[in-house]
Amino acid sequence: MSDAVTNPRSPHAEPLPRSRRRPRWLWLALIAGFMVVLGAAGWARPDYYTIEIGPLSLPANSGHGHVEQPHPIAMELPIDGWIRGLRYELVDERGIVLPNGMLHHLNLIVPTHRELFSQIMLRIGAAGPETSPYTLPSFLGYRVRPGDSLLVTAMLHNPTPTGYRGVQLRVHLAMSPATSWLRPLSIKPLYLDVMPPAGGHSFDLPPGRSSKTWEGRPAVAARLLAVGGHLHEYGTSLRLEDISSGEVIWSARPKLDDRGKVVGMPRRYFLPFGVRLYPDHVYRLTAEYDNPTGKPLAHGGMGALGGIVLPASGSVWPDVARNDSVYQHDVRVTTGPKSHSHSAPHPTH
Repeated sequence: MSDAVTNPRSPHAEPLPRSRRRPRWLWLALIAGFMVVLGAAGWARPDYYTIEIGPLSLPANSGHGHVEQPHPIAMELPIDGWIRGLRYELVDERGIVLPNGMLHHLNLIVPTHRELFSQIMLRIGAAGPETSPYTLPSFLGYRVRPGDSLLVTAMLHNPTPTGYRGVQLRVHLAMSPATSWLRPLSIKPLYLDVMPPAGGHSFDLPPGRSSKTWEGRPAVAARLLAVGGHLHEYGTSLRLEDISSGEVIWSARPKLDDRGKVVGMPRRYFLPFGVRLYPDHVYRLTAEYDNPTGKPLAHGGMGALGGIVLPASGSVWPDVARNDSVYQHDVRVTTGPKSHSHSAPHPTH
């Protein structure tokens, strides 16, 4: 099954002539090598800005539909610099760290900008229960300034036999301050899903082998620098391809534990030059599953991709189109009464 979204071609979409691009990419290659040396020396370690959500009560053996979920938090960031990474922890009222599996998902959203491939609000970071702490290389970051808007949404559940009170979700954003002598390249996040852009992102999983796909075009030219993904149990692969050129950009199989449970997805960097994404090309994301249970699994499937891109020189990242029906639907399901539907994280794990 395939749903396609075609974005109008941006007047800024054309790549710049090669003579004007080369110095930037030569500089990127040089600084990439330089920062490897700095990283080995222990330099450029990030500061952290922490967002706290809660306190919340999590009864024992409770699914996300039986837990009072935190309301979406709209805030103005007081920080000036570049966000370079994310880690989180759950603690109870005594400060004891709880299992990561109690987090269903976490999303950090910029409501004033859109995604590269669709008119939904820009997801700049997210986590699920299997997400390991991650930090970008020191020369890459998402630029934020004091007063920038941020929307934080989260869903929790408690699959354990113990109930907890006073639970707080602490979200730690790795930062490079604007006062740093090294100014990272300003990247943008990338989010793709095999379901339509706005709304729920899980789907019913039929018995046996199956796949689900989504296709779209980027709004502006960019280079893909890193990618990761998210699959549910029985997922066998996630694949991104440029169907205009026939190129498979990234294909990965999930990491499994000793019991065959999905515990994560491989992450890949395309440094230093990245993979070019063209506004006049169509890209396809495919999630493949093999359900051995012999019966359909309601909401059993999910396939999401997250990554980072560097917009082409001279391109202007588009704001949201507030009259667009996809944007309006995204706002309703993200902040309205149905905001706690099963949404996908923006994974980079």
